[in-house]
Amino acid sequence: MTDKISVNSSTKLSEAITRLTAMYREKKFVVVSLRPGKDRTLDQNALWFAFYKRISEMTQLGDPSECRKYCKLHHGVQILLNEDEDYRAAWHRTTKHLTYGEKLDLMGDCPLLGPDGFPVTSLFNRAQGVAYTDRIVADFTAKGVFFGDLLGEQAA
Repeated sequence: MTDKISVNSSTKLSEAITRLTAMYREKKFVVVSLRPGKDRTLDQNALWFAFYKRISEMTQLGDPSECRKYCKLHHGVQILLNEDEDYRAAWHRTTKHLTYGEKLDLMGDCPLLGPDGFPVTSLFNRAQGVAYTDRIVADFTAKGVFFGDLLGEQAA
C-alpha cells in the first residue's frame, strides 16, 4: 500500500498529515519519503489529452485512445529508453519478443496493466513531460496538425 500526495496547499498538507496519522495508527510502522518540487501537472495531462483528440480529428491514426498509444510508444518510450538505463533494460526484457502491434496494444487499457497500460508518461519528471510535449508537436505539426491554439491556452 503506497500513497502519494503532492502538497501544494494548506488543505493538501492537512490531508497528508491526516493520512499519515491514520496509517501510523493502523500499521504502527510507516516509511515516509519527502522531496521538494512538482510532479507533472494536471494542466500538462489535460494538454496531452487535447493533443490526442486533435491528432485523432486531423489524421487517420484512430480515436484519441489510439493516438495516445501511438504517442506513448513512439515518443514517451523513446524518452525513457534514452534517459533511464533500468527502464531500458526492463523494456527490452519485457517486450523483445512482441510485435509492433502488441507493443502498441500494451500502451492502452489492458487486463494485465490496467486502464493506463504500460507505464510511460506516469514515470516522467517535468523535463521529460516537456520533451514529450515537444516531440508530439514536432511529429504531428510536420503531418499538418495545428496545435497553436492549444499551446496558447497552455501558456495562459
